[in-house]
Amino acid sequence: MPASADQSSFRQESAAAKAWFEQNTSVLRAQIKNSAAYITFPSVGQWGAVVTGGQFGRRVVSRPDGRQDGWSSINTGSLGLQAGVHGFKMLMVVQDEATLNRLRENKLSGSVSGVVVVAESGTSATAPFENGIEVYQGASSGLMAGVNIGLEYLRFEHLDEIK
Repeated sequence: MPASADQSSFRQESAAAKAWFEQNTSVLRAQIKNSAAYITFPSVGQWGAVVTGGQFGRRVVSRPDGRQDGWSSINTGSLGLQAGVHGFKMLMVVQDEATLNRLRENKLSGSVSGVVVVAESGTSATAPFENGIEVYQGASSGLMAGVNIGLEYLRFEHLDEIK
């Protein structure tokens, strides 16, 4: 996905985002340890205008031990009442190997909603996995009400496919 020259900075940004989420979400470290993988998106752009909107971002898919498994991107369109433009951090936990395999084959479907992690007050919540994925959304200025991801727009690219 990213150009060879950009891959190192993508990995560093992803590691920093993971550390931020772990610092601000007490159960995340254990959840990642018991998962098949996690995906970090240090910066997801989101836009909205009355009834349409979307999200876009690229990042690293990692195994629980931190070893990179591939690259991921998200590029969605959405419908619903919304307004504004902003960026936010996002971390997705992949529940099990079956879900990870569907991600690798770009065959995930359904949608998931994000849990907002508010660093300023040190509070966050967890939600049950939806369609094998749990999403954490990092607070930032201009934060919209929440995030809903159409899983069919989440794409995976294997490391060996990168040129």
